[in-house]
Amino acid sequence: MAQEELPWHASLPAPTRTAPLFKKEDLLRQMSILGDLLNAGTLLIDVRRTDYEGGAIKGSLNMPAQSFYQNMATLYRLCKGDGMMVISRVMFYCGSSNGRGPRCAGWFADYVAQRGEADGLPETMIEPRVFTLEGGIKGWVAGGPPYRQLVENFDESYWMQFAEVKTAGKRIMDTSMDDANDEWTGNGDENAKRLRS
Repeated sequence: MAQEELPWHASLPAPTRTAPLFKKEDLLRQMSILGDLLNAGTLLIDVRRTDYEGGAIKGSLNMPAQSFYQNMATLYRLCKGDGMMVISRVMFYCGSSNGRGPRCAGWFADYVAQRGEADGLPETMIEPRVFTLEGGIKGWVAGGPPYRQLVENFDESYWMQFAEVKTAGKRIMDTSMDDANDEWTGNGDENAKRLRS
């Protein structure tokens, strides 16, 4: 009998913290006002690996989830800069932010909290703050043109595989992807774009 293959994260500890969700509408508003989020102290981390296709949110850093745990200390040092916290907020996303994104955000939130506690900081003073982008890249792209304009190397043909052409001639993006196994599980809604999570 063939042995069942374990998921990539099976040998790693489960995160103890859950990073709060950050709404895409709020991020879009901030990007519209501030332009470059990095200059405003926000770092976006895209943890996709094999599905790192179709573009990425402007200014994102790609750190695949499968190697993220081993690189958390380096990310923390980059956020810390030369002693002053230069990055005050780190936001993670993956395909739909149902698996890899929240897991990496949880690991990093654990790491940041441990470092803050070791430095004797109260929890309210610990930085960077860690979030998961609600809906991931699929939710972002499903938001329509204002969001897609902020996707570097946006490849419409890639995203069309997730769209359904309705009888009214409108294309509806369905973002109900189960991030754990990367298979689409639902159908689009004829009246509105919606994100199932």
